[in-house]
Amino acid sequence: RALGFALAALPFGCGFAQAATRPTVEVAFVLDTTGSMGGLIEGAKRKIWSIATAIVDSNPDADIRMGLVAYRDIGDDYVTKTVDLTTDIQDLYAHLLELKARGGGDWPESVNEALDVSINKLQWTAGDQARRIVFLVGDAPPHMDYAQDTKYPTTLKVAKQKDIIVNAVLAGTAQDTARVWRDIAQNGNGRFIPIPQDGGQVVIIETPYDD
Repeated sequence: RALGFALAALPFGCGFAQAATRPTVEVAFVLDTTGSMGGLIEGAKRKIWSIATAIVDSNPDADIRMGLVAYRDIGDDYVTKTVDLTTDIQDLYAHLLELKARGGGDWPESVNEALDVSINKLQWTAGDQARRIVFLVGDAPPHMDYAQDTKYPTTLKVAKQKDIIVNAVLAGTAQDTARVWRDIAQNGNGRFIPIPQDGGQVVIIETPYDD
């Protein structure tokens, strides 16, 4: 049964076949919370919550866990702020509501660190019965000049090994970000999903899980 759901007015279809054993569905949202997201973040939070509730409502037989990685940049109040994968979706919602768009300063942000945290620090369930998905949501490219960071191509190789699909959701129209987001989606076996600042048209997008 396919499930269509929306992020910033653009759904992402996701289907899970009935199985003999109880499936596990895990979704992590990686959200840019720097100042440049000020005009979009409240709408993004509402859509993230609609995704979460749609998955819960449409998959009553699944064990569902969701997590959140908010990120900014070095020198801000935090670089990443994490809610690990949890079955307490209401608690996740409470943390989501608290997020504000602040800081940033320069244009690139700590995208590399946020992806590393989402793939390597969250407690993903292993095994074929688990479905693992990441949504990266942001409008600015990663800092590639931070020596201490694990760069996203390395992190995406680990994601493939763990069978984690990484989708890149572009807020706005910045072309430098779009180039990186397309690369992330391609190497993450996911989708590049552009969302204009005005919200855009609702479009259904197939995923590998629809099969």
